[in-house]
Amino acid sequence: MDRYKAIKIVGDEILKDGLVEALFLKGSIARGVDDDYSDVDMYAAVTPENREEFLGNRIQYMEKYLPMIYYTESNFVGPQIVGVFEDLLHFDLYTVDADNIPQTDNIKVIYDKAGILATYTPAPLGYSDNQLAKMVDSFAFTMLEYYIAHSRGDAVWAARLFSHQAAVVGVVARHVYDKDTAQLGLKGLGKILPPGLYQKLQAAQNMATLAKLLDELVPNEIRINTNQKFFQKMLEEVGK
Repeated sequence: MDRYKAIKIVGDEILKDGLVEALFLKGSIARGVDDDYSDVDMYAAVTPENREEFLGNRIQYMEKYLPMIYYTESNFVGPQIVGVFEDLLHFDLYTVDADNIPQTDNIKVIYDKAGILATYTPAPLGYSDNQLAKMVDSFAFTMLEYYIAHSRGDAVWAARLFSHQAAVVGVVARHVYDKDTAQLGLKGLGKILPPGLYQKLQAAQNMATLAKLLDELVPNEIRINTNQKFFQKMLEEVGK
């Protein structure tokens, strides 16, 4: 996987057609925290008059690097090709309106024809205290679901619920140590948390341990807006 070679080849191919107003990257590459296994999030800003032609050329642009062994179309912030090349590089190509570029996360500019990215101001990838309080309450309710599944001997469903709960703990932990990237959750969490805390999360093998860890992490300004009676009751039950 050579993400920078792919960026160069695909980017150059896109720019040849002259259909884009701007071309830029987001994700770990734009944040400067990518590694050899990082995917590519490339964004092309186009005008309405060039949109259909550009959309029709996307596969051609991408396969200038290598043939894709998998791709699908999605619509997250705009039409998106989710592609995987023969070398297993995951490459996402997004198409956005040149007049309405979503301003979330950092960007790395490849091309900016008319300076439309000059005023780009990235919004933090965080959660509000109210959103996190709702996550904690949802965690308590999911403890109830886990308790019932475990009591019934429904081990597969209980394991799925446990995995979901681990992700919630990851979000709250990330909020505590790097609140502006809390929406990234478990992704790259080991680079954010103190080693001892990350090891605790990795070692958690039951719901009670996860719940106690969450209970220790939740800041007071969030805790006061949660249903602590319910949370503590479920912590007691799953701990038996």
